[in-house]
Amino acid sequence: MKKLAETNIRPLRIAFDHYSMKDTYENAIRSAATHGIKQLANYLLYNFEDKPDDLYYRLKINIDLCDELSVTIYSFPMKYHPIDDLDYFYNREYIGKHWNRKFIRSVQAVLNATKGKIGRGKSFFEEAFGKNIDEFHKILWMPEAFIIHRFKYKDNLTAEWWEKYNCLDEVQLHKLKKVVAANLFDETTATGESAVDEVLKYYQVKRCPK
Repeated sequence: MKKLAETNIRPLRIAFDHYSMKDTYENAIRSAATHGIKQLANYLLYNFEDKPDDLYYRLKINIDLCDELSVTIYSFPMKYHPIDDLDYFYNREYIGKHWNRKFIRSVQAVLNATKGKIGRGKSFFEEAFGKNIDEFHKILWMPEAFIIHRFKYKDNLTAEWWEKYNCLDEVQLHKLKKVVAANLFDETTATGESAVDEVLKYYQVKRCPK
């Protein structure tokens, strides 16, 4: 790291693809900061063998390190795709075993709003991905239009959706999540159970309403 710091490197690019590498990754960032490297770009693989929570915690680590070390780390989540697998060679449909289509789309919706990167700033991160893991889960299940247009819907439709979502019992919530996970919604999307279908209506709100 000392030799790297002697070069005109800005930013230093580093990957953090597995949460199990947490200690090694943090040590590398601390070493970079100690030797005067303050600008870093971090690539985070997701949709591989990781769980959605792992992505949140890795992003949160970067935010905390920025504050602690007075460095700037731009995080770039990168969706895994098995390009050498013939079943997925001509499409982008691969879903990791711990992910579903809605989770993938929710992360992409957040990244669309942040131009594909997450910089330093706790308040910025918390607004984008949530203040804690529970808020992150809420965003994962949130209707896409409400993620894209966060401030437009925050105090009206999003609040309504969340209230009705939380009124569902365990069985109803299971029915809802089964439909939402597929991330396919139109005017005919329904389960036949009124309380669940009332929540599903919010997923039909268009991303770019007229």
